[in-house]
Amino acid sequence: MQINYLIIDDEPIAHTLIEKFADELDYMKLIGNCHNAMSALPLLKTQQVDLIFLDINMPKLNGFEFLKTLANPPQIIIISAHKEHALESYEYTIADYLLKPFNFERFFKSIQKVMGNISTIPEPTSSTDLPIDKSIFIKDEKKNHKVALSDIDYIKAEGNYTSVNLKNRHILSQMKISDFEKLLPKEDFSRIHRSYIVAHQAMTLISANEIKLDDTSLPIGRVYKGNIRHLIENNLLSIT
Repeated sequence: MQINYLIIDDEPIAHTLIEKFADELDYMKLIGNCHNAMSALPLLKTQQVDLIFLDINMPKLNGFEFLKTLANPPQIIIISAHKEHALESYEYTIADYLLKPFNFERFFKSIQKVMGNISTIPEPTSSTDLPIDKSIFIKDEKKNHKVALSDIDYIKAEGNYTSVNLKNRHILSQMKISDFEKLLPKEDFSRIHRSYIVAHQAMTLISANEIKLDDTSLPIGRVYKGNIRHLIENNLLSIT
């Protein structure tokens, strides 16, 4: 684990001491030195900062005022020569309060608290981790029905209509079977005949010329046999 830290203190000696102690820990990386809170704001917008060493008594904008400007503050260690600010500082959910002057042992204990806090923060969810709404809208003569893909067993072309056969009902749609072929994910559905598209999860048996869905038998068209063979040979069918 690497901790990117920022020092905000108007006393240069405080910077020197923190850097000296942090250099003893190979996972600490200095992002910047700020001698007032205002100069830290642009840095926080452009850099990944995990920890701020923050002084309270500074000109223009003191430490507490600065904390109020942060919508999502990183870990904060207050560094101050004044005991009287300690109680107020914990109203801002800080990691620790270091009273100047402090030694390496006390510094290290503060870092351990920060590491413990960071390790319990859940990782942000990426867009690829978000649940996908696996459903489509199917149009009949009057309505658009939202249908979960997992409820579809097979689709059959019937003249100018298409019958969508679900687990507990069917919908007669004005959409063409070619429209469904483009719409449905190929990892979950396969065209097996000019008149049929089948859900992989609904298949229970595959033979040379037909596919069974429990008691329902559907033909495999000659031009589609190669596609079915490819799916089977490459283990691309998820059949329950």
